[in-house]
Amino acid sequence: MTARRDRAPSARRDRASARGLTLIEVMIAVAVLTMISVLVYGAFSTITRGKQAASAIAERYRVGRIAMTRMARELSMAFISAHNAASPVLMTRVTAFTGKSGRVDFDAFAHRRLLKDAHESDQCELSYFTVTNAKKSNQLDLVRREQMIIDDQHGKGGVVQVLADDVDTFQLRYLDPTTGMWTESWDTTSIAGQPNRLPLQVEIYLVLKTGPGLDPIRLRTKTKLDMLLPLSFALK
Repeated sequence: MTARRDRAPSARRDRASARGLTLIEVMIAVAVLTMISVLVYGAFSTITRGKQAASAIAERYRVGRIAMTRMARELSMAFISAHNAASPVLMTRVTAFTGKSGRVDFDAFAHRRLLKDAHESDQCELSYFTVTNAKKSNQLDLVRREQMIIDDQHGKGGVVQVLADDVDTFQLRYLDPTTGMWTESWDTTSIAGQPNRLPLQVEIYLVLKTGPGLDPIRLRTKTKLDMLLPLSFALK
């Protein structure tokens, strides 16, 4: 009798271990696994979104800094020439510096030859201003206009390229070396303006949309112009 009672519990344990999992246990296991998967996916999704947002902000800063650096460099190489035709009828090219708060047109030694044997000089006519995006009517883009050959149509022609998209503000100011005051306009072609002289410095203020936390990205710099007076190579 004792041997039979000892074998009965052992047999019941063997049958219980061979029985497997019940449906409730499987459902609980699946629910726990699902919760863990959701938590892991949510963590990775949050990390991915954060990385993408940080990359987008870094890209916006990069675009803004490149635009500011290029404008500052090319404005520093601006010039006007004292060599003009004796008669307006014979005038084939005009060098000038005309600027307002939101646009500047000037001539500079800033053209880059992309082909080795291209018949091009380093002189060109440049402009910086904002235009409405062709596909998004509520978006402004900062553009750069370059004309390789300087002609008598100042501020017209050439190729326009986008420097920075989705711009909130683009403003320029010009430092008058004779008065030491900042002004919002400059015109070397007008007697009422600043005839035959360039500003000492140009201040550039650029604000890009969609910055950190959707706050705008504000960039400001000043560039010094190296050639303030008209170039003249006439022999004395």
